[in-house]
Amino acid sequence: IIAHVDDVKVGKKRLIGRNARYTGLLDKLDFTQSESEGALPTVAQLEGVSSWVAHVAGGELSKLEDIVTVAEGAESVKNVAILVSGAQNVKGGELKKVEEMMKSKATTFEYTLVVVPEWNDEPEANCAFGIVNVTDVVDDAPFGEDVGSFSREESLRIITEALAIDKAAGKCVVATAAPDAKSLETYLVQGMREIGFDRLQEVEHMVTRGVKGYNEMLATEKEGVAWEKAPEPTDEELALEAASKEERMVLMRQKRQDAEKEEELKVLATEWAKREFLRKSLKRRIPIGEEEFIEIVWDRAMFEADLKYRTMMGLAVNESEERAQFKEDQKARKAAAYKKEQDRWNNLSTEDIEPPEQTTAVTFGGM
Repeated sequence: IIAHVDDVKVGKKRLIGRNARYTGLLDKLDFTQSESEGALPTVAQLEGVSSWVAHVAGGELSKLEDIVTVAEGAESVKNVAILVSGAQNVKGGELKKVEEMMKSKATTFEYTLVVVPEWNDEPEANCAFGIVNVTDVVDDAPFGEDVGSFSREESLRIITEALAIDKAAGKCVVATAAPDAKSLETYLVQGMREIGFDRLQEVEHMVTRGVKGYNEMLATEKEGVAWEKAPEPTDEELALEAASKEERMVLMRQKRQDAEKEEELKVLATEWAKREFLRKSLKRRIPIGEEEFIEIVWDRAMFEADLKYRTMMGLAVNESEERAQFKEDQKARKAAAYKKEQDRWNNLSTEDIEPPEQTTAVTFGGM
């Protein structure tokens, strides 16, 4: 995974934290820096990249043609998912022109375009959402009469899930929030969640069918050509369905228990790290704050939390062997990290170590 950012230092500070370390993201995450603020990655920077998730802020549809041009020049790129945010002032006619442009110029890769109005800070899955094909939007109000805003987290979820949805290829869609509990979008999304759809299945259904598909199904059913009576299931089929339902319930219960255990482990780990910080600070002054200390010792804290949790649950714990194994694992990880950093330094050029000085022109007006 490569994050293309304006400033690598700022990008690392925002993305690399305790969760990134614990989930293994650090082992897969790398960074590239744009040539100028807001610039797209170059063809060279996309070398070896097969899937590209691009974000365009402020509803700047003019950048989409640039994205297509760069992606066409990068032979390795086969999938491009583009999220345009802050597009509440964009007209339907503009969106349709963009769709025509992408259909004609995107020839070497599959693409999905998702356009949303301005972002808000609500968590994902906080309310339902609607998705409409660009070809079906109203020219004067592509987001409907009440534009509103859209969850940043939800829009990022939709665009990343789109990469895994084959039927989303070639789609240009508009996404809107549906906070009204009586809306058809809410009815569909809540219904999918209640019967066990995961987020990928939910997004796929809304992208490929959504409210329009549901209304078309009802219209066809009304004409009397949609449904035929299904044959009655046999006893064997009923038994298999019951077993499958029981397995799903067990799996859901296990996922819920795992999530609860994970939360409890994090609480125990935080308590241990805070006690460790206090213990060490009483002996001598520590030149870092408590939060930074917790981030540094988080792996050890989670290990200690896991030991304590299993002890409280009455599970088998071989503390001496597990501590010895943990130390060996940490030593191996440190050695691997040291070697990786050593290789990076060995491959640095003089320009990387001592980059040329840059000057910035500042113009003062009104003088």
